[in-house]
Amino acid sequence: MNNLEINKDVYFDCEKKQLRYTAVDEDELVNRYAIIREDNGKLLGIHTDDYIIRPYSKLAESVNEVVRECVDIDKYHITTKDQVLEDGKKYRRDINFWDDSIDLNNYKDGGFHIKGTEEKIIPQLRIYSSMDGRWGQQIMWSSVYVVCLNGMVRPDWTFVVYNKHNKKRDITWSIEDFKAGLVSHKELGEDLFKMMQKKVTNEGVSHLFEKTLARECAKNSLVDHTKTNVMKDLNNAWEKYEKRYGPTLFAVYQTATDWSTHPVTKGALHNVSRKREKEVAEMMTSSEWASL
Repeated sequence: MNNLEINKDVYFDCEKKQLRYTAVDEDELVNRYAIIREDNGKLLGIHTDDYIIRPYSKLAESVNEVVRECVDIDKYHITTKDQVLEDGKKYRRDINFWDDSIDLNNYKDGGFHIKGTEEKIIPQLRIYSSMDGRWGQQIMWSSVYVVCLNGMVRPDWTFVVYNKHNKKRDITWSIEDFKAGLVSHKELGEDLFKMMQKKVTNEGVSHLFEKTLARECAKNSLVDHTKTNVMKDLNNAWEKYEKRYGPTLFAVYQTATDWSTHPVTKGALHNVSRKREKEVAEMMTSSEWASL
């Protein structure tokens, strides 16, 4: 079986149907087009004429071509996960590269002691797109911490390729982009090692979360408020990771990425997780983070 295989659910066609404005004595076409799935007739989005339908399968196949040029997929351990969300309105594809893992057990001699065989991070290539206009086409490198499956957020997202759906040119992703992502992954391993060495206090951690992830700016008020439910979730996660990794900046980082990767929410998990990952990246550029 091809380990870059694309799930059959990703393959479907759409058509644009122009909408009409109908009144008592008036019936005219308007510059609004419905994006309709041809296989089941479901409405995926409404856009202006400059919106270009770009099939998810074509995007996934184009990335697969680059991956095949860079690695021998018959010898490389690669796993994939395709998610067609909201009946096709959104799409996400994850490609995990297990042979480029960074084993954090290797850092034990540096004063960081951990247990278990899954204390490692692997590079992950993510693909995003949508038909409802909420997500542009996006190809980005990330990393995954295997033991808890937390997505490793970085404040520097320079290895992201992005394209809006009304751009005439298709999104492009090259061999150089692939290699740059692996370099950034290795740099992340060094960053995590530095976090392992940095001790923190409970007071400092609470202050960080209160001023960043749990901060709520109230309307018509100069005083910031704290989101109680967010602080509760973060405190629970901090207790778990502080126990596992000690009072370190690494435990703080794991707490934040756990909160962004595994949201407890009534909303759509994929939307909430993307929003939270952006907030974690912003947290890592804050003065509160720097002061830790």
